[in-house]
Amino acid sequence: MAEKLTPKGMKDFLPDEMLTRERVMEKIVSVYRLYGFRPLDTPALEYVSTLKAKSGDEIAGQIFKLEGEEIGLRFDLTVPLARVAANSALPKPFKRYCVSTVWRKEEPQKGRMREFWQADADIIGSKSMRSEAELLRVANDAIVALGFRKPLFLLNNRKVMDALALKLGFGEKKDTVMRLLDKIDKIGMPKVRYDVETLIGKEGADELFAILACEGSNAEKLGACAKISPEAAKEIEEILANCDGLDVKVDFFLVRGLGYYTGPVFEIKLSEDIGSVGGGGRYDNLLSLYGQADCATGISLGIERLMYLIKEMDGQAGPGRKTYTDVFVASLKGFYAQAAGIAGEFRKAGIACESDLNERSLGKQFDYANSLGIRFVAVVGEKEAKEKKVTIRDMQSGKEEMLEIGDAIARVRAK
Repeated sequence: MAEKLTPKGMKDFLPDEMLTRERVMEKIVSVYRLYGFRPLDTPALEYVSTLKAKSGDEIAGQIFKLEGEEIGLRFDLTVPLARVAANSALPKPFKRYCVSTVWRKEEPQKGRMREFWQADADIIGSKSMRSEAELLRVANDAIVALGFRKPLFLLNNRKVMDALALKLGFGEKKDTVMRLLDKIDKIGMPKVRYDVETLIGKEGADELFAILACEGSNAEKLGACAKISPEAAKEIEEILANCDGLDVKVDFFLVRGLGYYTGPVFEIKLSEDIGSVGGGGRYDNLLSLYGQADCATGISLGIERLMYLIKEMDGQAGPGRKTYTDVFVASLKGFYAQAAGIAGEFRKAGIACESDLNERSLGKQFDYANSLGIRFVAVVGEKEAKEKKVTIRDMQSGKEEMLEIGDAIARVRAK
């Protein structure tokens, strides 16, 4: 029996899935560009010291390291960006997007592999909460462009936990408490509460969870927040004021697990079945670890998680596209050269086109086009070659007509 062909938590993406992946990435990038974000990418490999500088102990254990080297695969796109931005002179605010691969040595889960793609948008050099509001807007527009209904944004501020840790006396254990709270979706509230009680005591845990479980409207939660951290409440209020039309809910349990967040944090929900499909926050202190200090904030969308949900939608709506090809040029025996020329005319017009490469019968060529869901087949035989035309068949309606190539191109474009 053959061994598994891919490492644990990694997989091959066949054409059907790649078509969905590319569609997702193209739509997200097109929205990012509408907001003025510019592309920037970094190497897949970074020095381990760079990756571990302020990622937290849990992430440090998830880094894929090269044996015998102090180099590892990046676990997100934020740390490499911070390294670049801290050592580059860029007009501020610098608005960057990146759609690329990251790796984490953790147990695979639904919609999340060990190797996965993220679509990030970040803003470097802006202290204003307008930046956070813009990130929520660009993420909202990207998700809606993918065909989803209005996403739910959960919003909190790390400064709330900073103030509570000081008030309740668990400052030295604050980061551990936040990492535990970040696991609520994974392991459930009872287990998280038990672990927090073990860490800071039952009395402290009771008070902490009572405050975090604050119910009510955003305005009521802001009132409670102002008593804990006026600065955090002001920042959340500024974000909400610039998010009219978005579905944003203040949630004090939201903390985000990475150690570099310093202020507002947010997550995006589309389905209870799969957890968040994106998230981010402000990381004002991260750049100073690598060079010139500056303020920064960012958001990330998980491509695989979005693909999982899109696959569910496509399953309800019927199968999606299997190919980019719009026209297959089928040829009778002896007319391949003419068919190849016709295919070239379609391509010059910007229409994706294939022709037969296996010298198959006309019936087999139709079977091939049908198996890939290609909408049009253009047939070239003796009659078509003599009249310098093609016979176009619409594979959906079955209708056929013989047309000059210009008219055939217009016919395909009309559909």
